[in-house]
Amino acid sequence: MKAVTLNKILWLPLIAALIFGLVGLMPPGRAAAAGTTYYVDAAAGDDANSGTSEESPWKSLDKVNSVVFDPGDRILLKAGSVWNNAYLDLKGSGTEGSPIVVDRYGFGPKPLIHFGNTAVGGEGFGVRLKNVSYWEINNLEITSGQHATDMRRSGILVVGEGAGAGAFKHIYIKGNDIHDVFGTDRRTGGINFHARGGNTDPESTWDDVLIEDNTVINVADTGIQVMTDAFANTSWAHKFDAFTRLIIRGNYVEKIHRDGILVRAGVSPLIEYNTTSEIGVSCDVNTSVVNYLDTIGYVAAQWAYYTTGAVFQHNEAFNTRVLQGDGQAWDFDIRVSDSIYQYNFSHHNEGGALLVMDSTNNNIFRYNISQNDYDAFGAFNLRPGGGSLYIYNNVIYRDNGISSALTKSSTSGMAYYSNNIFYNAVSGTYTNSSYVKYSHNLFYGANANVPSDPGKVVGDPLFLNGGAASGIDTASAYQLAEGSPAINAGAIIWGNGGADFFGNPLYGGAPDIGVYEAPGTANPEAAVLEDDFEDGMADGWATVGGSWDIGTEDSLVYAQNGLYGEAIAFAGEAFWTDYSLEADVKVKKVGGNAGILFRYQDANNFYMLRLNDTGSTADLYRKTGGNLELLASVPITVNPNQVYRLKATVQGASITGSVDGTDLIAWTGSGSALASGKIGLRVHSGKASFDNVRVTEAAAS
Repeated sequence: MKAVTLNKILWLPLIAALIFGLVGLMPPGRAAAAGTTYYVDAAAGDDANSGTSEESPWKSLDKVNSVVFDPGDRILLKAGSVWNNAYLDLKGSGTEGSPIVVDRYGFGPKPLIHFGNTAVGGEGFGVRLKNVSYWEINNLEITSGQHATDMRRSGILVVGEGAGAGAFKHIYIKGNDIHDVFGTDRRTGGINFHARGGNTDPESTWDDVLIEDNTVINVADTGIQVMTDAFANTSWAHKFDAFTRLIIRGNYVEKIHRDGILVRAGVSPLIEYNTTSEIGVSCDVNTSVVNYLDTIGYVAAQWAYYTTGAVFQHNEAFNTRVLQGDGQAWDFDIRVSDSIYQYNFSHHNEGGALLVMDSTNNNIFRYNISQNDYDAFGAFNLRPGGGSLYIYNNVIYRDNGISSALTKSSTSGMAYYSNNIFYNAVSGTYTNSSYVKYSHNLFYGANANVPSDPGKVVGDPLFLNGGAASGIDTASAYQLAEGSPAINAGAIIWGNGGADFFGNPLYGGAPDIGVYEAPGTANPEAAVLEDDFEDGMADGWATVGGSWDIGTEDSLVYAQNGLYGEAIAFAGEAFWTDYSLEADVKVKKVGGNAGILFRYQDANNFYMLRLNDTGSTADLYRKTGGNLELLASVPITVNPNQVYRLKATVQGASITGSVDGTDLIAWTGSGSALASGKIGLRVHSGKASFDNVRVTEAAAS
């Protein structure tokens, strides 16, 4: 989204210059080429014409294909024109600020390219962009119809291959209607970007791709996809980053043989405001004519593969089919990491809401609604071998069709389910394992079991009109009525995106459970962990070494009473990154030391801010791989049996340490060691006590 906004800002001076001739507004060294506008009219044109005016248009697409176009050129097709058994195979490249544009002119239906059973090199297409940059394809209708010939076909094909392959830029495909196109394998479909070639061929990549406001209906194999042969060609490098600055926005995809929208090898792609329906062996096709379509076993509606930093948001997916497996709306597939699904609405997908495959890590599924997805494999289907997964503030609503456990776990990475509403009017089971952690979820309905969840709520969430949403535009059915037990009952989630499903800021008071944050008074300083031990318990704390128990001083405290060796108590979450930790600390042995730990990963890896009675100092340490390293030390009076308030704030690679409200240590490191971790308390060779532990998220700098 930021890239798009910046792009629009950069274009403003260029647009002004083109309209008003204000050359002085042009970015230095980037004057736009004027270009030539060409007109094409299937009914009234003549290829012998100049083509440079509406009164003298060309007639055929063959004429267009014979020209190598220059930066700034425009090829305009007459509205209402129809070209049968013809296609556009476009040549030439634009430049930055001067793309070559294909669009329509006049009034009436979009110009129709019916490419029929035509082919180039054994492959059919309506429009092809091969080994070119800076093109925009707008407002066309493209179809092939049904043919018995078994070959690859695509509505719009963008391909890099052969000697001209390379690093391409700026391909925009907007406002096109593509339908009834039937290819022979998964490298075909409605809109298809493809880096092709063998190990010895040059490799292709694309930067600045926009696929926006298109319709793709009744197509085989895939609706919209970007892909690269780097997965098969061991000498190619771009398995993860063949596509950069990729946006797929506002498209409608329906009746697709394989997948709806698929991103491969992308870096931070944005996929938003799209709708997919009837995905998976769903084409309306005469199989006696088109009898060569691939046998399909696994599909999903909108998903990514070998991709980092993807954001899927404000999308709707429904009626995805289960074939041999899968059938989910959303999918963190193999080698997808640091990616997010948020603010999406799914319903009536046979496989459930979310699939998570092997070799994934640090992915987030938040503020999504799943209404009557049929859950052939569970609402959340997690395969073995996944990494960390954070599933929070979603609504899973079922009043029919459920047949599997709503939650699942992998057999390696942790899945964290927090602040979700599970509404089951029929039946529901949940997975408990050492690879699943639940916190502050709401469970309601015919649940066969309710998982171990220390903050769970069991009761009717009081949706405004649960189950009645007909699509993403009516998702307000899942807002909470006044008096809902989900209001103010959730846990604080750091890095939560800042808004609920409906755009309300987070948080309005204490966090709410589900996709809706009810109005309230914002409390940005709300603690994510607080413990004053006044309940006489140390719930949530684990220990390594020492002798820990609840002791009595002026109030109940967490005391360590062993005299020798290292003693650690720790709590919190391993994924915590930037936060402030503070606690009351009392050193109870002359010459002793005690302190607080942050980004604690295990007893051999942590940061520590401590008070040291020997030498009377406040010290900042880092321990990695078992090696303890002093980072900073300042003199301070340390009196045994006196309470001191220690506070450490860690943000990125910067750490601030304070004692009794005075900042004493400021240190900034480098590298990515100890980037996240829990909090802890530590004593070495002496007694100490701790009280009033509090953790808050560090404010953004």
